[in-house]
Amino acid sequence: MKILWYDTETTGLTENSAMFQISGVIEVDGELKEEFDIFCHPHEGADISEQALEVTGMSREELDGFQSPKKAYEELVEIFSKYIDKFDREDKFIIAGQNVKFDIDVLNRFFKRNNDNYLGSFLNYKQVFDTLSVYTALEIADVVPKLENHKLETICKIMGVELSNAHNSLADIKATKEVGDKLLQGLRRIKKQKIKL
Repeated sequence: MKILWYDTETTGLTENSAMFQISGVIEVDGELKEEFDIFCHPHEGADISEQALEVTGMSREELDGFQSPKKAYEELVEIFSKYIDKFDREDKFIIAGQNVKFDIDVLNRFFKRNNDNYLGSFLNYKQVFDTLSVYTALEIADVVPKLENHKLETICKIMGVELSNAHNSLADIKATKEVGDKLLQGLRRIKKQKIKL
């Protein structure tokens, strides 16, 4: 089983916003294989929201100092290719993250801007582990405390997970993985009790 835990930081929430950081943890058969943290400057003509810069603590000057999106794309593909044979339809990462549909869409647009329509060669869109969705399901079932909001920081606080630097994708994904591991442990305990749905 190959799991890609990942998170992105962007210059806003529009389709023309740029991904400037992507971080991830790669897990193969329960073993941590690699951590990555890649930065790039926004693509030409990208929407850059002042609010997004404020939330992430980035300045335009810092963004401009990062490597090109093309180099970041090549670096990411090189990492993915160590673990996935993109020509094997059965060999793909399970995608894991917090509210991960947003990050899937961001990464798809990033690949397309780099003239690559085949992100699906690496990722299994049918196997997605979203910590927010799992937590929400358990919340509805009255198994976990109710959330006052759906922020990662809130879930981390409830689950006793330290989040050192929110809105830095490496810190966020490490905390998300810890939350995910705790949720999976809880689900495994339910399985051991042989509770049938």
